[in-house]
Amino acid sequence: MRAPELYRRLFWPILAPSMLLGIGNGAIIPVQVLAAMQLGASGSLAALIVAIVGGIGLATTMPAGRLIDRFGDQRAMLLATTIVAVCTAVTIGALLWAREGALMLFMAAAFLRAPAMNIFSLARQAYTAEHVAPHEVGRAMTALGGTMRVGNLVGPLVGGLLLLALPLWSVYVLSILCAALATMILFNPTRGELLDLPADSPAALGSAQLDPSRKGRDAMPGVRWGAVFLAGIAMIALAVARVAQPVVVQLWGVHIGLSESAISLVIAVGAAIEIVMMFPGGYLKDRLGRSVILVVCLAVYGTGFLLLVPFTHWAGTPGMVTAVVVMAIGNGLGAGVFMTVGADLSPTEGRGRFLGIWALFSNVGILGGPLLISALVATASVQAAVVAIGGIAVAGAVWTMVFATRIGLPKGIGRVRD
Repeated sequence: MRAPELYRRLFWPILAPSMLLGIGNGAIIPVQVLAAMQLGASGSLAALIVAIVGGIGLATTMPAGRLIDRFGDQRAMLLATTIVAVCTAVTIGALLWAREGALMLFMAAAFLRAPAMNIFSLARQAYTAEHVAPHEVGRAMTALGGTMRVGNLVGPLVGGLLLLALPLWSVYVLSILCAALATMILFNPTRGELLDLPADSPAALGSAQLDPSRKGRDAMPGVRWGAVFLAGIAMIALAVARVAQPVVVQLWGVHIGLSESAISLVIAVGAAIEIVMMFPGGYLKDRLGRSVILVVCLAVYGTGFLLLVPFTHWAGTPGMVTAVVVMAIGNGLGAGVFMTVGADLSPTEGRGRFLGIWALFSNVGILGGPLLISALVATASVQAAVVAIGGIAVAGAVWTMVFATRIGLPKGIGRVRD
């Protein structure tokens, strides 16, 4: 099926609500610490609240997968957007009240919002994997990953414009409007009619092939756990590089004396390139295969890190920008690759629970990356941190090449598996 038709089928059922929730979430991320401090939290307590939110997200990944299997993908997404809207409303109330107890309300809303976002993230991935044909998975998951990138760009931009004239709570109003609109789209009983399922999609094949006595159980028949572990190692390397990139670029920019605005501009240039590159990346995942694109993504991404220090020394700021562009090309090509590989390896039965387990690989990298950077900067130097992150990404590319056959991901349209 042609890509425009694929995106049309997925737009209302999954892409539109995902993008809306991404914009709302992207808008509040930059102001979470500021909001907590406005309610009386110290800087350290505000940072701790954000850290606890991340910890809750990690701890609730597997329970979220079980819930999705129990209630279904669409109901789980609807439940998640509703909870997000309610929690955001409580946050707005706390900011407007701003009296004793308001900080506790703010914290409770933030802590409840984290598992809801987890449920939505996993449910949308499971829903997409279930409703597209095998040869469309790469493009579909890349489009899904693209909604995150759009949200991370548009959300902070719109939120920043609001703060030029309105108080801090206005950003949360934007967030609740996005969540409410996403809920309305998901609740629309006619949205499913827009989804003309391909004949070879899991949903079109039906659930009759599954043993009814196994439904609702924890069993996940057909999962190749050895391949999951091998692919998961590469995903940890990719997650470490992704979470480290903005931190490393900021630290290196400060190290060479760039202004805050210049550093922000460099990061924005990289983000824009990533969005452009995700379109050919999605096509190539389906055309050339997952392993090929994962190797290219990690190799190019890691090379960008390794070029950052020498290119800056040779050419100054233009050299730094060049290295960031190389990073962006590699990361953009790999947009959605984590979700794509997860869909490839997931079983038809127990898909939600499997994706909850699969998400742990990414979360390990997300938590480990900042810790590694902090340790290296404290004990060695910023340069050492940059080189280490680049080395991890390149090592992930080598790992994928070595074990590509054993992982056995789809090679691409018209080709056999690895």
